[in-house]
Amino acid sequence: MECDGAGAPRWRGDAISLAVNSLLGGVTAGVEARVRGTPFGRAFAAGAAGGAVTYAGKRIAVERFGGAGLLGREVAAVGSSVSRNAAEGRAPLERVMLPLGPIRFYVSPLGGAPAQARLDAAAVVAAAYFATRPGARFDAGESLSAGALVFHRPGSAEDVGFDGAQAAGVVLLRDLALDGPNGPGHAVDPARVAAHERVHVLQYDQSFLLWAAPAERWAMDRAPWSRRVHRWLDLGANAALLSGVGAALPYESRPWEREAHFLGLTRETGIALPGRTP
Repeated sequence: MECDGAGAPRWRGDAISLAVNSLLGGVTAGVEARVRGTPFGRAFAAGAAGGAVTYAGKRIAVERFGGAGLLGREVAAVGSSVSRNAAEGRAPLERVMLPLGPIRFYVSPLGGAPAQARLDAAAVVAAAYFATRPGARFDAGESLSAGALVFHRPGSAEDVGFDGAQAAGVVLLRDLALDGPNGPGHAVDPARVAAHERVHVLQYDQSFLLWAAPAERWAMDRAPWSRRVHRWLDLGANAALLSGVGAALPYESRPWEREAHFLGLTRETGIALPGRTP
C-alpha cells in the first residue's frame, strides 16, 4: 500500500490508505457477487463502505490511549465483516466477526444464526513460538489494550533482529527500555513500534475475512469430520500466505509495511522516528 511518509501532507497518505482499503473491500465483494451472478455495483458499494470502516479501525488502533488497539481491532473487524457480507449477498451486519486475542466470535446482531466462537489455529502456533523465544514474557496489560496477545523479549536489536514482529495476530516486541538512554535502541519510539505492529494485526484480520475465510469454509465443509472441526477452529491459512509473499518481497516493497509505517507516524510531528519493525 503506497502511503506517503515524512515531508508529505498527512491528508494525502490518509486518503491513499482510505482509498486502498475501500477498494480492497469493494473489489472483493463485487467480484464474488459477479461470480455468483448478482450485480457487481451494489456489492462493490457495500464492500467499499466496509473497507472505509476497516481503515477507520486502523486509524483508531494507532492512537496512544489505553485500549486503542482493542477498539480499533473491533471497528476494523466490523468493517471487514460488512465487506464479507456484501460479497455473500447478506445484509451489512447480518454476520459480524469480533476477534479477541486468538479467538474469533461470530455474532448476528440482526438475529438468526446463533453466536459462535472459534479458535484461530495459526494464532495459537504463533503464540507458542513467541512464548518460547529466549527471555520472552507475556504482557497481560498490553494484550488487553491491544486486543491481541503481546509478548516482550529482551535483547539488543542485533541479537533479536527486530524491534517488533507480528504473526497471525500475535505480537512480539523487543524490550527497548532495557537499552538504556544511550543504548542501541535509544532512537526508537516504543509506542510507535507497538502501533506499527497493531496495524499488522488488523491487516491479518482483514485478509482473513476478505479472502481466507471463504476458502477455508469451502475446503473444510466438504466432509463431515472437517465440518465438525471447522465449527470450533479457524485455520488462519492467510498467515502462511502472507509470510510467503513477504519473504519474496524486499521489506521496503511490501504494501502492508508501507501502510503500517505511515499509520504509525507520530501524530505530533508527522515524521516517523528511526527504527525498523519487520
